[in-house]
Order: sequence, then structure tokens, then C-alpha cells
Amino acid sequence: MPPAITSDIVVAYSQCPRKAYLLLFSPEKGKPHEYIQILGQQRSTHQERYLDRLQHTHADVQPYSLENLRTGSKMLINAHLQVDGLAADCGVLTRVAGTSTFGKYSYEPSIFVGTYSIGNAHKLELSFVAYVLERLQSRSPATGRIIGVNGTSHPVKLDHQSKALRPLLEPLHEWPMADSPTPPPIVLNKHCPLCPFQHLCQAQAEQEDNLSLLDGVTARVMRQYEKKGIFTVKQLSYLFKPRKPKKRSRKPPSVTHKVELQALAIREQKIYLQELPTLSRQPVELFVDMEGIPDRGVYYLIGLLVCQPDTTAYYAFWADTDQDERHMWQQFVEKVAQYPEGPIYHYGSYEPRAVAQLAKRYATDAESATKRLVNVHRHIYGKVYFPVWSNRLKDLGNFLGAQWTSPQASGLQSLVWRHQWEHTQDETYRAILVTYNKEDCYALKVLLEELSKIALSADLLSAVDFADKRKQPTTERSEEIHSQVGTILKFAHFDYDKKRAST
Repeated sequence: MPPAITSDIVVAYSQCPRKAYLLLFSPEKGKPHEYIQILGQQRSTHQERYLDRLQHTHADVQPYSLENLRTGSKMLINAHLQVDGLAADCGVLTRVAGTSTFGKYSYEPSIFVGTYSIGNAHKLELSFVAYVLERLQSRSPATGRIIGVNGTSHPVKLDHQSKALRPLLEPLHEWPMADSPTPPPIVLNKHCPLCPFQHLCQAQAEQEDNLSLLDGVTARVMRQYEKKGIFTVKQLSYLFKPRKPKKRSRKPPSVTHKVELQALAIREQKIYLQELPTLSRQPVELFVDMEGIPDRGVYYLIGLLVCQPDTTAYYAFWADTDQDERHMWQQFVEKVAQYPEGPIYHYGSYEPRAVAQLAKRYATDAESATKRLVNVHRHIYGKVYFPVWSNRLKDLGNFLGAQWTSPQASGLQSLVWRHQWEHTQDETYRAILVTYNKEDCYALKVLLEELSKIALSADLLSAVDFADKRKQPTTERSEEIHSQVGTILKFAHFDYDKKRAST
């Protein structure tokens, strides 16, 4: 009997077809990330409490069954819908007016999620539940609801969502019918850290030198290269061509990231430069890294590394609860104000957004701090190519020798540690988070120092080369050879005898 197509399979296919294939057919299901397990537990606990209150406050709430479906109960809970090889779980079915297979009424679905905010994956899940319900009652629900952890019910118009669902169902219906369905190719993407098959796919991708190992190479980009006969990172590295000098223009040239040059850097294990870094160092410098919970829109830790000519000090501003966020923010603002001339280095767009949100939330004048923010990533993107798979701080830091105490250190894992802190108040988790934040700050400092070294001594560093004009070898023997070849080329033209020799 072919496996049933569930909402988990559909959502997985939207994120990565290979993940959906492995969930359907692989005997080894892998282990979900700890964060996914937390969300699942929150969803289960929240749904149980919500339905318990519902039964105490509303009349005619019945457990789901085909019999209760046909008799037209006002609300049916914990529904497991199954039809034509499709299976979907639905927290609540609510009776509404409208003719269906069962009579002069039909049902609309409500699902529960383990998060506060609602994303596209949740809407797709609800759309699939509605699709299965439609097959049962011969009427498409007009509206459904997604109920978050905080009890907020989000209405969703389902007619808009069905357009995204149907293209996903077609290949999923075909797989169980095939004798030996072909697994989709590996395409690593942003969903991989949450996937139970991450390590399996990562190992295979590295073995086959998969193009998607490079950050920014999507399935569409891979198909474009495959049409040219390029299937590996090594092959891609040979496509890089130095850019030709352009005529002067009033508009500054746009900065683009060239994956071919990234591949070349990895193949040669060198740092390649499209432009020299232009960071201006100061006697006093600040490095900031912030931790928050995006799902709730709150922040709980701001780490600040203050580097002066003779001292380096790290400060951790911590919020035990959401209500402590204001005090944490004020402490940070006051500390930063003590160094009015020092640039505040950060990596990526997370910190500027957080500063803007917190300043607005607590009516703080943060203009002085905002003007001093310096995004180090902007001095790397499209300009400096390290021999790593991506420009993430962890990849760059590891290459440059920065270290993290926890082997699982990541933004995703920090959400797990914070959840454990909130539910246990165990100081161990707070210490882990502060250490992780501190090490991020130091990694950023290491990166900045490397960029400064490159800016000052790129011509002298053997591990650094220029993308558009390669450096000449610097050994004495190499210089002698290049000099001789240069002399030969100088006189290697057809009319040499006419211009340089006479009889």
C-alpha cells in the first residue's frame, strides 16, 4: 500500500522536494532538530488546553467521527481526515451554512501551530487540510483559521492559497504510482538546518562536490549551469573571467557576488579580491551581537565587546523575561554612550533592525548609535572572497581561527538554549548563551583584523590574490623567468626585422 500524503509531506515538498521524497520512502527518517521538537510540543500542549476550554464554554462540541460529521455537530475536534491516499489532521471543524455532501451545512477547518507568528508553511498546511476536507464534503471551505500559541486566531481566505497548493500535489500523486520513483537531486538551502536529513544530504553533497554547497546557488541557478555542462564546484571555478575595465561612469558600479569566483577561491584555497577592504580603524572600537526570539519579536541578550588601546572588555546585557527587555536596552544605550567616537561593528542586518525596533519600542533617541553602526558584511560581499562555502560569520570565523565552545553553536541552537532557560531557570543555559554571544563578538573582531591586514598588505600576502589581475610569483627564480619571457614577448612581432634590423 503506498504511503499517504500528509500535510508534513506537502510542506516539506514546498521547501525541498528531496526532503518530501525521503519522508515518503526512506526507511531512515532521521532525527528532527531539537527546535522542531520544541515547536511540536508547544503545539500539542496548546491545542490540548484550547480544546479543553472549548468543551467547557461551548455547547455541542464533539470528537471527530464520520457519524458526527454526518449528523452535523456544531464543532468537531481532533479530526483525522482521510480520503484517496490523503491524510490531514485538523484541530477543529466548525459548521457553517452551505450545502455539502452531508446536507445544508458544511465545515471550515482550524489548525493549531507551535509558534506565535504565522508563516507561509502554516498557510500551506491549512490549505492542504481544506483540500482534503473538500474531497470529503464536496464543497471547498471559503475560510480557515490558524491558532497561534498565544491563542490568537488568524483567519485565512483559502481561495488564494489553493493556487500554491495544486502544483505541489501533482508530483506527490505521481510518486506512489511509480514502480521506482527517482529521488530529486540534492539542493541545499536555508531549510536544511531544520531538516532531519541534513547530515545525510550534506555528506553526499560534499562527496559529489554539489553546486548548492555554495551559498546562493539555488535549484534554478543549478539548472542554468547544468545546461552548460557544469555540475560541480570545481567545474564552476573554471568559468570565472576577470572583468574588463570599464569607462568611467557617474554611477558607482553595482556590487554583485560571483559564485564562480567563490568556487575558484575554494579550489585554490586562496582569498581573492575584487576590491580592497576600505575599513577605517579607530583607537576605540565596539563590536555588538544581539540575540532574540524572532517568533515573539523580543530580544534577551546584547553582547558588547569594547576594544581600547590597552584593554578589551566584554559586557553582556541580559533580560530574564520579556518585561526585562527595556532595562537591558537602557543598559546597552548607556554603555555605548560612554564611547561616542567609537564605531560599532556588527555583521549582517539583524542588529540594525533590532536597534531600530528597540529604540522605537522604548522611545529612545538612538540616532548617535545608529550613525556609528558599521556592517562588516558589506565590506566582504562581492569584494572579498574567502575559500569557504558561504559568508556566514561561523564559516569565516572558523577559517580564520575563531573558536566556539559548543560544537552546535548557531542562531537556531540559541533558540533551543533560551527555551530551556525559560522553562528551567538553569544558570547553565544562560552561561552557554553568554559564552556563545561573546565568541561571536570575538569572531567579528578576528574578521575585522584580517580585513585590515589584507587592506594594508595584500601585495605581500601569499594567500591573497587579486581577481582581475593576478599577482606575479615573488621568488628570485620566478622573477628571472618572468623577465626573460617578457623580453621574448617584447620582440615577438612580425615586423621586428623591418624596424629593428637592417642589412
